[in-house]
Amino acid sequence: MQVLSIPEDHSQKESILSTKCRLLLWSCVLIHISVILGIVAVVIFIRYQSSFSSTSINYNIDIPCNPLEFSDYTSYPTGTVPWSINNGYLDGDSFLDIVVVNEGGTTISIFYGFGNGTFGSQQLYSTTSGVLYVAVRDMNNDNKSDIILTYTNTNQIAIFISKGNRNFNSPITYPVGNYPYWIAMSDFNKNNLLDVIVTNDHDASVTILYDYYNLSFSYSETYPVGNDVTGVSVADFNNDSYPDFVTADYTDNTLSLYINPKNGIFKNKKKIYTSPVPLGIATADLNNDNFIDIVNTNGYTFAINVFLNDGHGNFNKFDTYNVGGHSRAVALVDLNNDTFIDIIAGNSDDDFICIFLNKQNGIFEACQRFITDWNIYAVTTGDFNRDGKIDIALTTAQYTMNVLLNLC
Repeated sequence: MQVLSIPEDHSQKESILSTKCRLLLWSCVLIHISVILGIVAVVIFIRYQSSFSSTSINYNIDIPCNPLEFSDYTSYPTGTVPWSINNGYLDGDSFLDIVVVNEGGTTISIFYGFGNGTFGSQQLYSTTSGVLYVAVRDMNNDNKSDIILTYTNTNQIAIFISKGNRNFNSPITYPVGNYPYWIAMSDFNKNNLLDVIVTNDHDASVTILYDYYNLSFSYSETYPVGNDVTGVSVADFNNDSYPDFVTADYTDNTLSLYINPKNGIFKNKKKIYTSPVPLGIATADLNNDNFIDIVNTNGYTFAINVFLNDGHGNFNKFDTYNVGGHSRAVALVDLNNDTFIDIIAGNSDDDFICIFLNKQNGIFEACQRFITDWNIYAVTTGDFNRDGKIDIALTTAQYTMNVLLNLC
C-alpha cells in the first residue's frame, strides 16, 4: 500500500497563511484601539473647551439681550414723598395701573394705564397721614383689585375695596402693632382665605391677620423678629407647599426667617446675619433649582446681598453686589426672557437704577445703569405696554414716578 506524502510546498503555504492571519488579527485589534483612543481624545477636548469657555466667557454668549435696553424714562408728577409703589388692574380694563403712596401728605396717587406704556395724570384719593406702604390684591374674590395700606401713625392697616369704575369704598381699618411698615399677603393656614402679614417697625414684630372674609379677619397673631423691622417677603423656602416668611431687621443687621409648621401658626425664628442696615427684601428662585432664594438691600453699604437656598431652607452665606449708593428698593423679575430671574435695585444717592443680569446660574453680572430722576424710593414691575416684556416703574425724591419700557 502506497503511503501518501505531503508535498514540501504545501507546508510552506500553511506557514504563509498563518502569518497573514496573525497580521490581520493584529490589524483589527490596532484599529479598534485607535478608534477608542480617538473617542477619548475627542471627549477630553470637548470637556476642556467647555470648561475653558465657562471660565473665560461666563456664559454671556448664551444670554439674550445683553446689555439690556430700556427706553428713556417718562416722568409723571406725584404727591409729596412717594415712598411706596405697586401696580394692578384697578379700573376693570385689561391695562395695568399704578398706585403710589404719598407719605408726606394724606393721599395716594393712582395712574391709570392706557395699555401702551403711558399713563394718565395722577388721580388723588384721600387717606390719613403717615401712610408708608401699599399693596394691591383682590381681597374679596370679586375679580376687582383692592388697595391695602399701612396707617403708620395710627397703628392700623386699611383696606379700600374696589367698587369698579375707579371708585373705592371708604377704608376699613384693622389694628396691628406699633408703626406698621410693610405688608404682604398669603394663605398661611391653607384654608383658601387670604391672610395679611404686617411688619411692626417699633415693636420688633410682625402681625398676621388671618382669614379675611366678609370684610373682617377671624383672628391675629404676633411673632417676634429683629429690631426696627422693615421689609417682609413670603415664599415657600422648604418646598412643603406651605408659605413661610422672612423679614429685614434694620438695626440688628439680620434677616428673621420663619418656616411654616403646616398650620400657619409660627414658632421658631431663625436668625440670618447680613450686611449692615438691611431694608428692602425680595424672594425668588434665582438659579432655577426649584428652591427660593433671598435678596436684600443694605441702606448704608452701597450693596445688595444674595442668599442662595441650600435646598433645605438654609441660607448660610451670601454674595454681595455693588449698587453704587444707598439702596432701599429691590425687585426680582426676568427682564430678558431667558427664564432666569434678574435683580433691579434702586439707588437712593444718584439718578439711576442698577440692573444685575443673571448669568443663568444664580451669579450676577455687574450693575447695568439706567438713568432716572434723582433718589429712588421704590420700584415695581409689570408689562405696561402689553408687548410680553417686563417694564419698570419707580418713585423718586423729586416727587415723580418714572416709567422705563423694556426694549429687549
